[in-house]
Amino acid sequence: MAKGGIARRAVQVGTTFTRHLAHRRDPLPRRIKDAFVQLGPTYVKVGQVIASSPGLFPPEWIDEFASLRDQVPPFPGSEARRMIDEDLGTPVEEIFAEFDDVPMAAASIGQVHPAVLKSGERVVVKVQRPGLEARVRDDLRALLLLSEVLERIPRTALASPRALSEDFARTLHQEMDFRLEADNMDRMRGIIDRSGIEGAIVPEVHWDFVSKRVLTMERVDGIRFHDVEAMKAAGIDTARLLRMGVQTVVEGVLVHGFFHGDLHAGNISVLDDGTFVLYDFGIVGRLTESVRGRLAQYLIAVTTNDYPAMVRALRAFGSVPDDVDVEEMAAEVQTLYEPFVKNGVVVAELGELMDTMIRSMVRYRVRIPRELVLLSKQMLYLEGAAHTLAPDLDLLEEQQVIYNALMTKYPELGVEIMQAIARTAEVDSLERSARQPPRRAG
Repeated sequence: MAKGGIARRAVQVGTTFTRHLAHRRDPLPRRIKDAFVQLGPTYVKVGQVIASSPGLFPPEWIDEFASLRDQVPPFPGSEARRMIDEDLGTPVEEIFAEFDDVPMAAASIGQVHPAVLKSGERVVVKVQRPGLEARVRDDLRALLLLSEVLERIPRTALASPRALSEDFARTLHQEMDFRLEADNMDRMRGIIDRSGIEGAIVPEVHWDFVSKRVLTMERVDGIRFHDVEAMKAAGIDTARLLRMGVQTVVEGVLVHGFFHGDLHAGNISVLDDGTFVLYDFGIVGRLTESVRGRLAQYLIAVTTNDYPAMVRALRAFGSVPDDVDVEEMAAEVQTLYEPFVKNGVVVAELGELMDTMIRSMVRYRVRIPRELVLLSKQMLYLEGAAHTLAPDLDLLEEQQVIYNALMTKYPELGVEIMQAIARTAEVDSLERSARQPPRRAG
């Protein structure tokens, strides 16, 4: 699309939102959702991100956008067959003994068809929506153009619209390459095996039948993660399941620098024996060793109410402006947190703590690190699930138990974290000294 075409698409997006926002008889979340649906797959994907981010958006927004996860219309099975033929270079009939033209599920990126390989193995085949890449490319260019305008408005600039748009574009491009998702699945399977995490699995990839737009994997049917009644009827310990989810995320972050980045009910199921099954690895968190250390510092500071350490960890990300005084910001955070702490123990939910932290970040012009947003999104989803799976479970307390267990399981982890904390504190001390005026000679 030429530059003029991108501008036209940006105008079209603005016009569509204006038209839907004018329907004041409908709730605001519904008006925004209807605009997303009309604008197509890229904006439906944005809506799905909102739907899977409890704690980051109000409940009424989560409820309204939830329909975008389950009510995306499928494309014809004949189109799916054509794309498989094109990408794999072999007719569907020569690969599969059975292939159902009716998909099991449809989403903004693609849809999933049940099938049986010639070898007799039951599989599912994920096929990308036809023409998706061209439509998404044009939409993302228009989105980036709009973000440049938002960067010039002081209030919206705090949310880093350009960085958010660039990150969303990068993530969406990765999601559209199913070879990357297959690699992510293999990596997580390896982590689970090597770490001895019991009771969690990832479906096996059939690499002979994988391409950029086609992904064939083992079929693993289970109970949907939100179907608490079915799980309890099967005698499944739902509190243990929740702990398994938290452990998988926390251990992935602190030890392996790799975690599932899009947890929601559609991406998790449970086998009758209580095994936790993870699907859909289009979005994952990948952390370098230095970022992993910073996140570890931040997580431990939150659970131990160490406010200066929280701010130092954020500063280590480079997201706190240089002119912000660490002690002043730490005192502000402590003032905001105090209502949630009794006898040294945090009694709030993660969503409340996240809202509190965001308010202090806005005041001090702090741009929230992407890695922290992605991790918080997963933990907030698990906290929401805890309300039905295990209402009496305290996720912050569980995190502390998991940290202690990981320090025992991986002794070198504790050493790494303490060294990272010491380095950050030293840098902060040097910066503080540099800001102090020199003493006058007596």
